[in-house]
Amino acid sequence: MFEQLTIKNFKSITEQTMEFGRVNVVIGANGMGKSTLLEAIGLVAANSDLEIDLNKLSQAGIRVARPDLMRNSFLGKPTAKNIEIVLSGYGTSNRYIISPKDTDFVMSPWKVEIKQQKTNLSIFDNAKFIATLSKYEIYSPMLDALRGLSQASARFPLGLHGEDFDVILNMMPEDKKQEVVKYACECISWMDSVAYDENDVLRQAGLKLGRSKSHLFFRDKFMQKKMTMFSAENANEGALVILFYLTLLMSDKTPKFFAIDNIDTGLNPRLCRYLMKIIGKLAEKNDKQMIVTTHNPAFLDGMNLNDDSQRLFVVNRSDEGHTTIKRIKTKPASGDYKNRMKLSEMWMNGLLGGVPTNF
Repeated sequence: MFEQLTIKNFKSITEQTMEFGRVNVVIGANGMGKSTLLEAIGLVAANSDLEIDLNKLSQAGIRVARPDLMRNSFLGKPTAKNIEIVLSGYGTSNRYIISPKDTDFVMSPWKVEIKQQKTNLSIFDNAKFIATLSKYEIYSPMLDALRGLSQASARFPLGLHGEDFDVILNMMPEDKKQEVVKYACECISWMDSVAYDENDVLRQAGLKLGRSKSHLFFRDKFMQKKMTMFSAENANEGALVILFYLTLLMSDKTPKFFAIDNIDTGLNPRLCRYLMKIIGKLAEKNDKQMIVTTHNPAFLDGMNLNDDSQRLFVVNRSDEGHTTIKRIKTKPASGDYKNRMKLSEMWMNGLLGGVPTNF
């Protein structure tokens, strides 16, 4: 797995270091730099032949700006000459020095210099480092994509917004598919079963309008049996989002290392808490490493911070506007743990930071 990330001079981050666990949850007020953290990894993941072009950055879900906005450019200080990102894992530490080829060209490609340091020869595997990093994605589900009504992302095999997740789900071994459906049915009270209409039999029977490219169909346990099934076009957002996340976590066709921006989108707070508990189990079981951002305090209540593989980070900005990243740790529960504040309460009360303070 990847162990540590250091970011220098990228957007609002002057210099910050983050030590990874397996599941990394990032919280903070709006505009503090949570997405910037995810994008910093995407920046080096897009490197090819010591160059990064804007098409790759845009396709990877990274917000592209002109060179003087991609590098630190704070009031009263000169614009940083380059961006530095150090990523460590798999027995190696790679330092990426990234600078625009043309500082005056709005759409300038970026050149990359890489300096490598072997940190642990017994587990050194640079090929695995590069292969895992190159498949890194920043996912952000969108309802129309999950329903098969849009193809906004050109990424394969799984779109950044959930495009074609039904295909990935269907490609999983039968026992894995059943496990996905089992967890989904636990999360969504009405869900009885999920089917994949590979040969369009259900569509031809009039159970789908035909606009959606998704082959997923659902059975609602509260509906009359004669109503049979309905398509992804008619499924609610929460059901589709949960299925997407479960597929992402359990398929061997999805990246080993990925990010989800705003993981709570479309989910009830109590469901967010339960989803986090599931993620903690499935990430370990399926050898996935992930970074997620959330604005929903309930998500934190599903975390076990006494498990070092689950880590919580809060992102703030200093008085000068610099993004800061701090890991939150808790002491083991004592005998009076029932009287302790929940993490969600601590966050809402400003005890963790990462909340607006301007009103």
